[in-house]
Amino acid sequence: MDRIPKLLIVDDSDYICTQIEKIFINENIEIKKAHDGKNALIAVEEFAPDLILLDVILPDTEGYELYHKVKAIDRNNALIIFLTSKDQDNDVVKGLSLGACDYIKKPFHNEILKSRILIHLEEKKSKDELKKKNYEMEANMKRLNNYAFKDPLTGLYNRRYVEEQIKERIIYGLEQTVLALCDIDNFKHINDDYSHETGDIVLIGIANIMESVSSKVTAVRWGGEEFLIILFNVNHDEAFHIIERIRNDIFNFPFYSKQERFHCSVSIGLNEYNRSLSFIQNLEQVDEALYAGKRNGKNCTIWYDDMIGKQL
Repeated sequence: MDRIPKLLIVDDSDYICTQIEKIFINENIEIKKAHDGKNALIAVEEFAPDLILLDVILPDTEGYELYHKVKAIDRNNALIIFLTSKDQDNDVVKGLSLGACDYIKKPFHNEILKSRILIHLEEKKSKDELKKKNYEMEANMKRLNNYAFKDPLTGLYNRRYVEEQIKERIIYGLEQTVLALCDIDNFKHINDDYSHETGDIVLIGIANIMESVSSKVTAVRWGGEEFLIILFNVNHDEAFHIIERIRNDIFNFPFYSKQERFHCSVSIGLNEYNRSLSFIQNLEQVDEALYAGKRNGKNCTIWYDDMIGKQL
């Protein structure tokens, strides 16, 4: 069902207001009156009109001045028609230059006034419908992007997001960037000993921990039980602190399966992004650090450079 259009008449003359009400008596339009600027502003907030007939001369203000106050509080983007006995061209130009959609001079012909107001109300309806469609389109695009770039289980970003949205920032950006690969230790045993449903709960829980640690974390489900963590604009110590907090928070978080409590650990390899190497080569380095950590007892964080220095 279509929404009933709303018309606000702002004029200090009871006769004019009554005359306009009679013109629209057989139209499906909701009408409200205000006889001064103060009550006009109250009506704009409470009534939310679609169109305002605004007299230029009011007891407490000038219509041109009131126009700006109306626009400052109007949430419905009402169209405004100036209504006045002034007939100088510069008055008309002034009203239209402010942004009014029309300018009607008194005394007016009833049918002409009616026709022009109905045309502008139809214009307002069309604008509102277009705005609604644009909003729905944007919302649908956002949902589609979420489907395209989000992992359906964990809600984290996926590989496609990295490839299409932030890979160029990583490769060509000026920020100091750190990449980390995180792998859940003994994840096969979790699936085998508890269930695949419990394994999914673990993946979701770890994803939530990663995202909650720092606003600088961009966490990506890289595949299976492996996650890529991207940290922009961080130094060496800050990156290590964030990654270590992720590892410790995961280790200390309790999971449950059939009232049995258990804990998980993760191994993490990380390295500052080296822009003299390719993206793939950088990933290979953090992957080497990750598996050095696996060989070194798991549940640890290994810098690639430290791994090379210690020849793990």
